[in-house]
Amino acid sequence: MSSELEQKAGTITCVIMDCDGVLTNGKAFYAGDAKGVFFNVHDGSGIKYLGRVGLKTAIISGRDTKAVSRRAEELGIDEVIQGAKIKIDAYRELKQRLDLKDEEACYIGDDLTDLPVLREVGLAIAVPNARTEVREMADMITDTAGGEGAVRELAEFILKTQGKWDKIMERYVE
Repeated sequence: MSSELEQKAGTITCVIMDCDGVLTNGKAFYAGDAKGVFFNVHDGSGIKYLGRVGLKTAIISGRDTKAVSRRAEELGIDEVIQGAKIKIDAYRELKQRLDLKDEEACYIGDDLTDLPVLREVGLAIAVPNARTEVREMADMITDTAGGEGAVRELAEFILKTQGKWDKIMERYVE
């Protein structure tokens, strides 16, 4: 990792995530009248680790679904903005509400609607299955695909860079 990337990661106090294509693999399934998506448990652990050391977490999603609300509640995600057709407006609202500076914010996205936010945050992350334009704008591209643990990978990178990973590990090793 470059020292510039580590420097950016060192200032992060809030990790903001897109949902479809990042927290999920972008696929939806239908069973009768019900529609569903799959979330990855490793991502969930990473989100909990961020919260455990005092970092804020947020979701900005263009869609509005009960599944996202439920998952966010289960994981203790601090802020959830759904139905955000213009994500940069949602980001700016969130930034004001949390008294957050751009350099303190990390955003992970995968599609064109994420570009304005990625352009503004201090640390811009893309998943490898993101659109080309998103990957080109990102400071870092995760090795792990969206919906397959990319958020966990990002969480571990930030926590290790900030020297907070040992606090997470205390619970699991003697």
